[in-house]
Amino acid sequence: MFPVVRLLGARIAAAIAVGSALAAGGASAATTKSPTPAQIRAAVNRAIHSKQVWSTVNICNSKHHPDTIGIRGQMPSLGFPSSLSMDVQVDYWNYSAKQFEPDPGVRQTLLLGDPSNQIVQGGATFRFKPPAVLSGTITFEWKLHGKVIGSKRRATGGGHHSAKYGDPPGYSSNDCFMNP
Repeated sequence: MFPVVRLLGARIAAAIAVGSALAAGGASAATTKSPTPAQIRAAVNRAIHSKQVWSTVNICNSKHHPDTIGIRGQMPSLGFPSSLSMDVQVDYWNYSAKQFEPDPGVRQTLLLGDPSNQIVQGGATFRFKPPAVLSGTITFEWKLHGKVIGSKRRATGGGHHSAKYGDPPGYSSNDCFMNP
C-alpha cells in the first residue's frame, strides 16, 4: 500500500508543478506586449539592410548532385515572433538579352517558422538538363499576423561560405554553369 500512496503523492506533486508552470506561463504570456508600429518599422528596417540577408548558389552540378543547382539564403528574425519566408526563384541566362531572367515556373516558397531572435537559413534544389547557365533570386518576407511587414529581394552572390549544405562544403557562387 505504501508504494501506491507514494506514487499517487508523486503524481499529485507533478500535477501541482505542471499547473503552477502553466499558470506562470499564462501570466507572462498575458503581460507580454506586442511591438509598437515604430518598433516594427525599426526592426524591419534593420533586417532588410542587414548583411545577414543574402542569397547564394551553394550547389552546382557536383559529383553528389549532378545536373542540380542549389540556391540558399539567410535572413534575420525581427526580435519578436514574426513569420519568415523565402521565395526561391531560378534565373537562366538569356543570350539574346545578355542578362539573367526568371525561369517561369521554377521557384519554391520556403516557410521558415516564427522565430524571435535567430538568423535562419533555407534553400532549395532544382534539376536541369545541361547545358545551362543559371543563377537565382530570393525574395525574403517578414509577416506579422499574416500581413507582409517587410520584404527584400537579393540575387545570388558568392562569398557566403557559411551557407549550409554546400557541395562541396563551403561552396558559394553567383551562378552555375552546367556543361553536358
